[in-house]
Amino acid sequence: MTRTNRLYIYLLLLCVPFLYESAKAADPATKDDNSKIDSLNQVALNQKNLQVAFALQNLFVAENMAISAKYQKGLATNYLYQAGIFHQMGYDKKALSTYYKSLQIFKALNDTFNIAFIGQQIALSLSSDGKTDEALQLYNQSLEVFVKLNRQEDIVNVKNNLGTIELNLNHIPKAEQYFTDALSTSLAIKYIYGEKKANYNLGLLEERRNNFRAAEAHYIQSLSRDEAIKDKYGTALNELQLASLNSKQNMPDAAINMAREAYLSANSILAFNLMKEAASKMITVYRQKGDIENAFQWQDSLVKILRTQIDNEKEYALNYIEVIKSQDIQKATAESEVQNARRVQREQLLVITVGTFILIIVAVLAVLALVNYQRQRFFGKELKQKNEIIEKNSASLDQLNKEISQQNLLLEADNKTKNKLLSIISHDLRTPLVNTKGVLNLVNQGMVPQEEADRLLQLLETQYIGTTSLLDNLLFWIKGQMNGQGDDKVKVGLFHLVRTLEDEQRLPLLKKNIELKNNIDRAISIMIEKEMIRIVCRNLISNAIKFTNDNGVIEITSRIDSHMLYITVKDSGIGMSKEAIEKVNAKQYYNTTGTSYEKGSGFGLMLCRDLIAKNGGELAIDSEPGKGSSFTISIPYLAG
Repeated sequence: MTRTNRLYIYLLLLCVPFLYESAKAADPATKDDNSKIDSLNQVALNQKNLQVAFALQNLFVAENMAISAKYQKGLATNYLYQAGIFHQMGYDKKALSTYYKSLQIFKALNDTFNIAFIGQQIALSLSSDGKTDEALQLYNQSLEVFVKLNRQEDIVNVKNNLGTIELNLNHIPKAEQYFTDALSTSLAIKYIYGEKKANYNLGLLEERRNNFRAAEAHYIQSLSRDEAIKDKYGTALNELQLASLNSKQNMPDAAINMAREAYLSANSILAFNLMKEAASKMITVYRQKGDIENAFQWQDSLVKILRTQIDNEKEYALNYIEVIKSQDIQKATAESEVQNARRVQREQLLVITVGTFILIIVAVLAVLALVNYQRQRFFGKELKQKNEIIEKNSASLDQLNKEISQQNLLLEADNKTKNKLLSIISHDLRTPLVNTKGVLNLVNQGMVPQEEADRLLQLLETQYIGTTSLLDNLLFWIKGQMNGQGDDKVKVGLFHLVRTLEDEQRLPLLKKNIELKNNIDRAISIMIEKEMIRIVCRNLISNAIKFTNDNGVIEITSRIDSHMLYITVKDSGIGMSKEAIEKVNAKQYYNTTGTSYEKGSGFGLMLCRDLIAKNGGELAIDSEPGKGSSFTISIPYLAG
């Protein structure tokens, strides 16, 4: 091992502990005061029945702490309690989405019990929303888990909920089985809440059967359990059902007394919905008795209840909005602090890491510099001499490279042009001549009927016009390439020029029954190369005929604007795609086929654009498939 390698390894070993400590310091905190988060969650759970706003405030604080500490179990529990409050407030959609957030975290933690427990809560929300099948499926899944875990109280709660769904579906025997199972289990494990709930549900079932005596017995049994555990809400529910039974059995006084008791029980916990039901029940019974005075009194009480409820809801809504605003501010602040802390940590780690490696590289380079110093001195003079020679030759070499590159570009362009010309001459000129010879042989030898012979001769005439046009284009282009100069400019009347071209194209126009409108201003005359403008206009008119369907229209117009002459050839043909226009603008050759299968090489449009550009003008194309095309020539206007 050389001295240089030993020094490099020694420096690396010195830097490893430093890098480890730096990375450790930059790692974000992964643990917070989890017990405080759990405590806040529990306080909120205890407050939710009496102080909802404070409960939500505590939950939001705990949520931010759990996110910052990455305490997943505390965060999942927090979402579970938030969802419970949202459901209690009647915000079922918000509750459902929050339940699902909690469920995802508990699934990641593989917490089987809480997964099943949340499934039961989601099923309750789905049942309230009328999604009975989905609710039943979730209840049964939760029931399987609770049975495996031997959670008897949770089993009782699920069976009571399943029985309620079956009762709503009017599946009386199924509902009765669930309620009786829940009741027997509750009695066995002394679960008072499950017992009183099962008796209440059995009372509803017997009332559905019109078995009022059995229903009354179950309500009374449930009422006794509510009074034992001081559940005023449950007490009011049972008293309301007893009042309803008394009314159905034509016992108005008993119904009024029981409804009054229900009202007092609901009033003690400000359960406005139950208070309204109790007041409405008394109003109904008093009216049935004909006691209008008491009915009016309770009607006034009902109005007061509604007003009080509305006022409380307004106050609660304002408090709730303030809580939400406060939570949003806290959450935004916490997220900002976390992001800033992480950014600072990343920057610190990056600076430390980069600095360390820079030190290592500098040390290695210093060692290598010491080793190579003597060698560099030895070769220094020789290198200086070679550099001087290279500098002298570099300028001439650069110039030579530029000239070679320019020549290569010209050669490549010439090769492309040569290949295209050979292709056009060998195919687009040779093919019509071969076809002509074949057709004439057939006609001369009498191998085709006279009618077919006439059609073939007409086809040859059309082919002859296209071939002649292509040949003219080639000759004009080759002439321009050979001498690089155009003809002298002469005075040209545009209207008469277009009229001459119309006569040339008379046969293809008649064959397709196309109307050509020459709307050129008769007064316009221009000093220009006559052959150039004739070639351009003929190609544009020929293309318009080629790509226009039978019975179409071609219109040629002109205008003068700001010393520029504009000539537009517009057709009602098949139009051009965006890709085809891009090929024309890029001067790319491509084969085309007209509406009557006329062949085209694309050379004509390329020649038009080249000729117009040499005369200081431009060719603009405006076209869409199926909507025709418009070709506009713009050239400097020199009045003749």
